[in-house]
Amino acid sequence: MHKRKIKHSANFYAKILFVISIAFFIYGFVLDYVSTHKLIDPIKNAHLIHRDSTISITTQDGSEIVPGNTIENSDNNDSNHTSNRREEVISNPIDSVNLTLRDEIEKKYGLTVEYGKETDGYSIHTSSGTISTISISDSETIYKQLDLLKKVLSLYPDGLFQEIKKGGIPLTVMLIQEFSEKNITGITDSSYSYANISIAATHDFEESFFHESYHYIERYMFKKGASFNSWNSLNPSYFEYGTIYSGYSYSNTFSQDSFFVNNYAQTAATEDRASTFEFMMASNKATCLNQNMPVWRKARYMATTMDYVLKSATPSTVEYWERFL
Repeated sequence: MHKRKIKHSANFYAKILFVISIAFFIYGFVLDYVSTHKLIDPIKNAHLIHRDSTISITTQDGSEIVPGNTIENSDNNDSNHTSNRREEVISNPIDSVNLTLRDEIEKKYGLTVEYGKETDGYSIHTSSGTISTISISDSETIYKQLDLLKKVLSLYPDGLFQEIKKGGIPLTVMLIQEFSEKNITGITDSSYSYANISIAATHDFEESFFHESYHYIERYMFKKGASFNSWNSLNPSYFEYGTIYSGYSYSNTFSQDSFFVNNYAQTAATEDRASTFEFMMASNKATCLNQNMPVWRKARYMATTMDYVLKSATPSTVEYWERFL
């Protein structure tokens, strides 16, 4: 009787072990199938590739804004320029000077600079078409652009560009001859993981860089949680971006109580701030930056936000962009 119980018990446990082994076999098969046949959600995949990418196109004052210049969550990352630096051919002494100057700029400010053949084929894809670029082939023009870049970078707070790079948005500055659309002065192609600023040598370098650099700074501030929720309250109550009132632009009237620095600032809130930043960084003070004037209030709002968000800019320091405020 005792032996039969043992035998009965052994059969019972053997059945349990058999069931468990079958369960593990089925689980392993499913796991293997999922790992080798995993479906990629196209929306999530695109989001990871190109998160909230925006193309900011700057034209000469008074021209129309390029329509459809924003790409949201696009899976087309052709515009996400990846550095493919080539060995430069030293054909004359200035080429060596350019390489040394470029190296100095990159090491000091923590960004990447490309010019000449390195920018061959660079284009910016927008929802309304592709904007191509023409590379700089003249070594002296390259030197002038590099020298101007070094000059303007020195006007920003120490460590600003390194801070933004460490924050996950490395910057590449591309010095080009011109864009396929001649009235474009500069383009910022950025997301929360990269930024490319291209500047045309055929236009004023300083104004273009100040404008584009603000788009870059603001992108980082947005990533850090900044917002300009009350920005529209600084405009006339009936005003809507996209409608141009020439009489509201300082560049047209030179009136200190102008609401905008130029017509281009009226195309979008982001362009309003970037255009205002140009005036904040300018060599001479415009009267629209006189205390308590509409543009002055906008500039103060921007400066206060930058002081709050950026570690490299503090309320206790008068940054270059605050010296007129």
